[in-house]
Amino acid sequence: MNTELFYYSIAEIGISIIIGVLLLFVTYKLIDRLVRRKYNIKLDNISFSIFSASILFSVAYLISGIKAPILNSLRMISDKPEYDGSIIIDGFKYTFLFLLIVIITISLINFLSVKLFTIMTKNINEFEEISKNNIAVSILTATIIISISLLVKDSLYLLLDSFVPYPETPRFN
Repeated sequence: MNTELFYYSIAEIGISIIIGVLLLFVTYKLIDRLVRRKYNIKLDNISFSIFSASILFSVAYLISGIKAPILNSLRMISDKPEYDGSIIIDGFKYTFLFLLIVIITISLINFLSVKLFTIMTKNINEFEEISKNNIAVSILTATIIISISLLVKDSLYLLLDSFVPYPETPRFN
């Protein structure tokens, strides 16, 4: 058994669980404050649960690939023979940078998805309908949120990959 790989995978699972639970908890609290309390939605409202679940799914789906750019950054740094810094400190720097970028981007994606959808459907007030437990409106809103997340994921990871310190490749003219 490769013990180094075993411990590395255990650490990665632990980090994933901690980041995932914290981010989903913060997201749920924000949804609770910004939507449920503003529109006086009861906790047993199925429409609000569908809407909240779509936001939580979007966050989890978009954050699921953040480990690869972080690990690529650490590999690129540690493979440089002239590197004399601390891999742990730089690991935290890259992790914080990538988390910040992802959190801001996810927030913008979800906010813009809902905002653009509400602008396009002028004759329906989505949050008022969700507060009335209109399941059809919540399913449609949730589908928009999830669909936009599916469409944006690759672009988000391309953005993160642009921060990875890949070595310069020679150009031949």
